[in-house]
Amino acid sequence: MHSRSPAVRSPWDGVYMDVLDYQWGVAVEFWKEIDALARENDVQVAIEMHPHNLVFSPVTLKRLVDEAGAANIGAEMDPSHLMWQGMDVIACIKWPGPLVFHAAVKDATLCPGADIRGVLDTSFTRVPADAPGKVPTGYGFWCNAWPENPAWKFVAVGIGNDIPYWTEFLRALAEIDPDMAVNIEHEDAACSQTEGLALAAKNLHAAAAAL
Repeated sequence: MHSRSPAVRSPWDGVYMDVLDYQWGVAVEFWKEIDALARENDVQVAIEMHPHNLVFSPVTLKRLVDEAGAANIGAEMDPSHLMWQGMDVIACIKWPGPLVFHAAVKDATLCPGADIRGVLDTSFTRVPADAPGKVPTGYGFWCNAWPENPAWKFVAVGIGNDIPYWTEFLRALAEIDPDMAVNIEHEDAACSQTEGLALAAKNLHAAAAAL
């Protein structure tokens, strides 16, 4: 399974560090319990590193694992969230190494809107409750509407990054576990579900063939 847990960004001011320390204290105790439950049931829990969560990078993932003394907590490697933060995805796989339990492929690209919005843009808007086709994110929660001129967006695999890039992505994962499953996560609004899945599969097969 994979999961996520919320946080403060850029604690350069002491008060924000206090908030962040509090969040870490709560999170570590919570994840100690989750890790104990996972060990008891022989389950690995893979956390998706996402920028609106406490664990949003390999460094913060390792901090959680270390401070919780966790043996069954690691990463679900969704590269798209690391891309729009400006991280080196290959380094983000190699640095935590065996802490990468699971992987998904989803591409992302920066857009012209980044020039005035920045990648921490909060210009999303709520979708009316009675609007058709709302996408659920959990019980009672829904995806918001993207800005007209976004700073970044998710795209089908191969649109944001080329096939050689994905070859190196697969190579880095295989160095950790040659049998690791790599799932396609499609969130490109410009493609239908089947179009996006077909394009991603085609490009991933080409990337794998180059290994």
